[in-house]
Amino acid sequence: MRFCGPDRAILRKLLRLACLALVVTHWYFGVAAKAQDTNNTTDSPALWPYEQKGALPLKGGWTVYRNQFVSPQTLAGEKCRQGEGAEPISAPDVWGPGFTTTVTSGHGFATYCREINLPESDEAFAFRMGTLRSVSHIYAVDDSQPEAPRVWLLFKNGDLSAEGTQVVANPGIPMISLPHGIRDFTLVMQLSNRIHKQGGMVEVPVLDYRWRLAASENRATAMPSALVIVLLCVGLSALVLGENKRSSAAHRYFAFLAIAAAMRAAFVSDLVWDYFPSFDLARKYDFEYLSLFVIAFAYYAFINHLLRPGRRLLVDYVIYGVMAFLIVFALFLAPFFPPGTITLTREPIQIVWAIIILMVLYAVFHATITNPETRSEAVTVALGGLGYGAYEIMSTTGVIPSSLEWSQFVIFAVMMMHARAFVIQARRTERERDTLMASLQDTNRDLQNQALALDLAVKNAEEASNAKSHFLSTFSHELRTPLNAIIGFSEMMSRELLGKLGNTIYKDYARDIHASGTHLLAMVDDLLDLSRIETGLDELKEEPLNLAVLAEETLGMLRLLAEQHKVNLRVDCPKNLPRFLGDERKIRQILLNLITNAIKFNVDRGSVRIVLRADKSGMTIEIIDTGLGIAKANLPVILAQFGHADSERRRHNAGAGIGLPLSDALVRQHGGQIAITSELGEGTHVTVTFPAERVMKSADQMAVR
Repeated sequence: MRFCGPDRAILRKLLRLACLALVVTHWYFGVAAKAQDTNNTTDSPALWPYEQKGALPLKGGWTVYRNQFVSPQTLAGEKCRQGEGAEPISAPDVWGPGFTTTVTSGHGFATYCREINLPESDEAFAFRMGTLRSVSHIYAVDDSQPEAPRVWLLFKNGDLSAEGTQVVANPGIPMISLPHGIRDFTLVMQLSNRIHKQGGMVEVPVLDYRWRLAASENRATAMPSALVIVLLCVGLSALVLGENKRSSAAHRYFAFLAIAAAMRAAFVSDLVWDYFPSFDLARKYDFEYLSLFVIAFAYYAFINHLLRPGRRLLVDYVIYGVMAFLIVFALFLAPFFPPGTITLTREPIQIVWAIIILMVLYAVFHATITNPETRSEAVTVALGGLGYGAYEIMSTTGVIPSSLEWSQFVIFAVMMMHARAFVIQARRTERERDTLMASLQDTNRDLQNQALALDLAVKNAEEASNAKSHFLSTFSHELRTPLNAIIGFSEMMSRELLGKLGNTIYKDYARDIHASGTHLLAMVDDLLDLSRIETGLDELKEEPLNLAVLAEETLGMLRLLAEQHKVNLRVDCPKNLPRFLGDERKIRQILLNLITNAIKFNVDRGSVRIVLRADKSGMTIEIIDTGLGIAKANLPVILAQFGHADSERRRHNAGAGIGLPLSDALVRQHGGQIAITSELGEGTHVTVTFPAERVMKSADQMAVR
């Protein structure tokens, strides 16, 4: 392939601009990081002992429990190093050899732990784990109270399993924030590998300020996206520019190579999970290796066409055949094999790459001897390919440390070297740049207008919500005075306290007025309570409660209603149920609302069972009925204010539709949550859970409360 004088000048300018852009990009990221470092420093000296050095690599001090899933609660503080089977190690800790013929060589599971002491600081801390293959659960265990350690679940990507095949999505853990204010804690990791031939702690965890790690992650995640977009644009441009040209075959090979390099950058950098979070891990490995096979095939074909056009050797057919078989295997056959089988080709493909490098050297030597005019192009293009191949082999074999940023830099440099094979029209590039800039400006203006409209909509929604809450509060309060008068006078009339009524039917009317007024007052009280909770003016009057007694009292209040509906009521409660810290009136109101619904919407001779229990997670109240049930589509509706499920009996028995929303608000006010599961005709199961801190564990604790 030859270029005329103007084409060479344009290529030189493009290469200079590309190199300048790369240098400016690295300089910009560096300056931005330094500026962020400067903006986030505090006046207090030595808050972080690695302020000048950057992140702290957590290389030493680890303890591993192999083939054990140790509970995080048992590993607080010094207990991390004292359990049965504890083994001190340093990171990384890779399971399984690099060269193996079985995918199960690194399969297994283990628990890692390490004590960490953070300095006093107002800054938030975080750590980066790098890539952990397959399933991982990560915890932080507070060491300040060894007798009752507090455990935070920081990360989870699947269920740990000691047996069977694991196929999970996205094992990458770029950055994990630590609970703010935690100082002395134990970092616990439970790992399980059933998919890759090498598992364990593949990289050294890094601890640092959260903002500094976030800045590093921004740099690390920005480059793959930019690189993929650039490589795809280069590949498509090569196809367009190669149409109707004598060098169209070389353009197609180069486009094939650029698209394959973009594919590899996307899968090696885990960029695919940014757009497809549930992408299968096993297929991710398949496509990661597929990209390497395609790159080898395209690169070798491109070099042969560029430096040895029209000549084919036996070794060429062997390399093409091996690459074609591996590509077909990764695309179509790998899903039928155990997950991770594709990783067994890592060492064999390195041998093929070594052969390709030798053949490229031969092609460069042959082109230089037979046609000295192509020497500059041959050496430039070949050096790019040789540099990338050497980097891949040395990084995968551990000769040099693997670096995502350096890998992307090498890919970029190689593609810039290969770009010597193509001519890009300067005027067309300028027109496209101007068009793109104008489009970006229009898009930016549209986004600004949308942001202003969204801010206005949010403001209007907040004002409407405040007006609604104020109206409900005022309206409910104003209704109470006349309602109390109606209830009081109707009760006097029904009891005939001031003398007999002339007609007995008036006495019945007075009872109806009293019942209706009482019902309306209860609804007004519910509205007032809901309004206070929404405006944040309502406070809990906490005291130790006996939920079993409270439940029995509530059932006593509802016995008559249950008898009218022919429903059996029952409470299941352990004898040693601990006391509960809460507002008695509001807990009683929750029980009344939920049990009343369970009675009203039950079947004849049905049952309502109230189950009370306490465990490590907190206090749980379950209300199980044998009633009509609720369609799944209506479950979100009934928890909304004034919502009703769509059925004739529910519309006949339902009130204003605030009982369940009020119960939900009261539960959330106690820090709990309500879950409802139901099927039409199969009853309803309501589960109310309260956090563990509301369970009174001892008399001393009650006294402190």
